[in-house]
Amino acid sequence: MSRERVGYLGPRGTFSEEAALLHKKRSACILYQYPTIAAVIETVKTGEADRGLVPLENRLEGGVGATMDYLAGSEDVFIWNELYYPIRQCLMSAEDMRLDQIKTLLSHPHALGQCSDFIKKHLPGVECLPVESTAAAAESLAGRSDRAAIGPRRAAELCNLFLLREGIEDHRDNTTRFVIVAREDHRATGHDKTSLVLTITDRPGSLYRVLGCFARREINLTRIESRPSRRIIGDWLFFMDCEGHRIDLKKTGLWEEVGREVTFLKLLGSYPSGQLQAEVS
Repeated sequence: MSRERVGYLGPRGTFSEEAALLHKKRSACILYQYPTIAAVIETVKTGEADRGLVPLENRLEGGVGATMDYLAGSEDVFIWNELYYPIRQCLMSAEDMRLDQIKTLLSHPHALGQCSDFIKKHLPGVECLPVESTAAAAESLAGRSDRAAIGPRRAAELCNLFLLREGIEDHRDNTTRFVIVAREDHRATGHDKTSLVLTITDRPGSLYRVLGCFARREINLTRIESRPSRRIIGDWLFFMDCEGHRIDLKKTGLWEEVGREVTFLKLLGSYPSGQLQAEVS
């Protein structure tokens, strides 16, 4: 029996790769790296990959727009599972150095933002340069004695860098939620979550009426996030997660009632709720 093929967002040395490696440890799959979220999702649609792992939201930074947009617009890809991965930022350099020797600090903009308190306290006056990924920041340190980077421990290991400090993120509970997408969602387990996206009419009380569909059935909504539809100004997509599997919720007539209140509704998938949790070291 051939092993499952799983695509993930590269490059190596990023938190996406760390999450993919955790998934591989638990499922014995074969990992394939892709340069963009769109590429990961497209390979699942075409069958080049069996599943794909992409970031959906970060506890501090919010939703990942590219993932949300592609899930909303892809007819043949659904969320099959989720994985919560703790973000532990490290300060690294090509040489073992004191912090006051650092002149330039590089990382992804999100990583710099997540460590802003540490930077203000320990690296005052240091020039902060945003780059496309934490892996790119780590790779740029070769041969530079006045630079440091922020990123995961994995990036330091791959680039043979010194770890100057670990756990420098401002919030210890910083977590990224990844979703594993496939051409079908997960079977019901009894402890499930359903994700959906919808648009509402531009009139008073539209969102209130949609939320009432869930409230009357005592269905808990665990996430609501809005995002521009990118079609016309004032047109918004509402992404929601609710407790329960779509099949069970269908029996209550929920989707029919919600459908009457919205202009667009897509079920993004049902999957086990919080079953894949990374261990925090």
